[in-house]
Amino acid sequence: MKILKKAEIDKGFAHSCRTYLCGNLQNATESEYIHTDAYEIGLTEYSVYTFEKPHCHTFNNEYNYVLEGQIKVLLLKEGKETVFGAGDLFVITPNEPYVCKGIGGTRILFSKVPGGNDKVLVDMPAAVERWGESWDAVYGEKR
Repeated sequence: MKILKKAEIDKGFAHSCRTYLCGNLQNATESEYIHTDAYEIGLTEYSVYTFEKPHCHTFNNEYNYVLEGQIKVLLLKEGKETVFGAGDLFVITPNEPYVCKGIGGTRILFSKVPGGNDKVLVDMPAAVERWGESWDAVYGEKR
């Protein structure tokens, strides 16, 4: 049996809003995690409003289950924004560029299948940058 206790998981949040529970990670993390090649599981916590960088995953499906709070996801190809709250699950498929923003107090459990580092940053158009300036900003709205 492999075990990862809460105290060790919490260490990952000391310097980041994200910590990994298991996977085959290429970059060092602040906390221990269970090594596996099969998939990745982790937690994201936004203690304050956070705007993530636009990106896509080249070969992973990314499953996101919102534990607490709210997150807005903007699919860049469609220009479509969706709000997710506690109890919602959403899946980002490979090569689907997106960007998200979350309010303080948001916690998300995520899993990437098959796992592995496939995150690729994508260009941030000015409209997306404006959308990320605040939780209430609307995509496509002019200043």
